[in-house]
Amino acid sequence: MNQRHRNKRRDAWRYLLALPRSLWYNLKLFPAKQAWKMPLLLSHRTTVVSLDGKVVLNTEKLRIGMIKVGFATYQGTNFRHDRTRINLQGELHAEGDCTLGAGSSLEVGPEAKLTLGDGFHLGPKSLLICHHAMHFGHRNRISWNCTLMDTDQHALVDLQGNRTNPDRPITTGDNVWIGCESIITKGVQLADNTTVAAGARLAGRYEEPCTVLAGNPATVVRRGVMRQYPSN
Repeated sequence: MNQRHRNKRRDAWRYLLALPRSLWYNLKLFPAKQAWKMPLLLSHRTTVVSLDGKVVLNTEKLRIGMIKVGFATYQGTNFRHDRTRINLQGELHAEGDCTLGAGSSLEVGPEAKLTLGDGFHLGPKSLLICHHAMHFGHRNRISWNCTLMDTDQHALVDLQGNRTNPDRPITTGDNVWIGCESIITKGVQLADNTTVAAGARLAGRYEEPCTVLAGNPATVVRRGVMRQYPSN
């Protein structure tokens, strides 16, 4: 048996282990007509802090495993030990297929709204914290060990007691690639076909499409290019 067949058998076993728990959460989150199609597959290696929020499926193409949580890995992932973490208290809107990698962490606060475009991928061991609003376009792919936060998770006040660091939304266009170990801070806006180099730290608005951003703080280092993905 070659490696490809072994990987298929391994994945099939992981999906089988996910079915009982996934069925329960589908029935909890969705109307019965949607729930029986099992759009959510939740790995048995996922820690659910809360799923008391709301998941809205903004697509007519419902199918089993449209949203996969805790399965995708890369060379540095240890599936047996890297647990995925979900804390959903606000709203999550999915516009198509979405994946959250093994060992990643997703947190949506009680008053927050997170929108994931079709083809969204959050890489293994990446952290996404949404306490206000995030909107990702279609075909956004985030590599491993990235951090995305629309909040500082603490308040800074002036001498009169007024908060000086409010939460601010993060918005991205379509076909955005974010390289490994990048940091995306509150208020960031990315245009279509933006490529973020590994280790970049982004703050502010990057409105020019088809660019490569790199550095700390990130600046445009190349123009007129976009990432190409394999057709398969």
